[in-house]
Amino acid sequence: MNYFDLIIIGSGPAGYVAALRGAQKGLKTALIEKESIGGVCLNWGCIPSKSLLASAQLLEKIKKGEEFGLTGVDFKEIKPNWEKMKQRAFKVVDKLTKGVQTLLKKGGITIITGEATPISSREIKVNEEIYTTKNLIIATGSSYETPELNKDTKIYTPKTVYSIEKLPEKIVIGGAGVIGIEFALLFSLLGVKVEIHEKNSQFMEYLDRDSHDFLTKTLKKSKIDLQLSKEFTIEDRSENTAYLSAISRKGNISTLNNLINQGLTVENSFIKTDLKCRTTLPNVYAIGDVNGKIMLAHVASTEGSYVIDTILGEEKDIPYDMMPFNLYASTEFASIGLSEDRAKEQGFLVEIGKFPLSANGKALADGNSDGFVKVIYEKKYGEILGVHIVAPNATDLIGEASLGMRLESTIWDIAATVHPHPTLIETFLEASFKAMGEPLHIT
Repeated sequence: MNYFDLIIIGSGPAGYVAALRGAQKGLKTALIEKESIGGVCLNWGCIPSKSLLASAQLLEKIKKGEEFGLTGVDFKEIKPNWEKMKQRAFKVVDKLTKGVQTLLKKGGITIITGEATPISSREIKVNEEIYTTKNLIIATGSSYETPELNKDTKIYTPKTVYSIEKLPEKIVIGGAGVIGIEFALLFSLLGVKVEIHEKNSQFMEYLDRDSHDFLTKTLKKSKIDLQLSKEFTIEDRSENTAYLSAISRKGNISTLNNLINQGLTVENSFIKTDLKCRTTLPNVYAIGDVNGKIMLAHVASTEGSYVIDTILGEEKDIPYDMMPFNLYASTEFASIGLSEDRAKEQGFLVEIGKFPLSANGKALADGNSDGFVKVIYEKKYGEILGVHIVAPNATDLIGEASLGMRLESTIWDIAATVHPHPTLIETFLEASFKAMGEPLHIT
């Protein structure tokens, strides 16, 4: 009864997807989880944070009610209710996690609750019970460090930030990475004074130059005080100031000492894997944050699907160079492929097309016309090298670019594709026209 074809440790977007896919492919599968099904993403990360952001975005739009021709209410007096916002967020969480639990149950997957301690690549100990497996997938995720800056001051992390009982007057955020920036913009929308401490002299340098410039302007417009070359420090001990650490994450490997002693290679707390998520131990795989490659939920889920194919002998490299990047705010940021500078560094003969949202009918009608779509392509053959979008729902719009690049589409393929009107996705079409030197709605 305790033998499985596949055991997975961790039920986040990497682990539960691997479990579902493995069971679909006929593998007798067990999933071990010590906390909550869905992992950090569903329970404390992607889903509740985006639910809070949806409330903040609605508040922002409501305050513009008079601009949209609405009367009868003093829109500027409408205030956020932090407790009710959290309650709504966790209703969404509850619905999604129950949905995943149902899928796992219907898939015939054995769910084991408890902390897993691998004895070897074949034997896993949970609650004094020993389970054996032919294949082991480690999907234990990552955790934020909580620096002990001052024993008298509570430091929150992106996982514990929901325990803040009421909106503070000010929040100081350590780290200007994606998560730090997202929370900064969220709290700013809710009327909180925001300060960011970033130890490096630059932030998010991997963004395309135009996206980075726009984000910098957005932070300034939002009156967010971004302090570069500054360690995360406590300077204001007022009870009305909260501190949030989003500095760095480390792989959750504390229970893997036996495997490490048997040859599992770990570098800087992350498990070393190849392009198929294979570790240095036979039949042992690491997916999601714990391998440290690209710590995004959709990357983790992709790894979860691909690794099952590898286990079954249908080996495919995971397309890490084709992974979309998302940043969620009132105006969202999304990209895929190369930045303009990186494309030039790699020796491509680069052409670009950039189209502003201010020339798009749907953006103007919606009352949010800040942003652009930028297409980077290789001049000789027209192959798209990168797409960068700053727009409302950019994280949805990037899907067309992802599909196009997956199919090695050219700039001419996009230009020949009929896009519905009026829509924001027309900006991708218009950027392609611009790249070809044949713009229609801008000069």
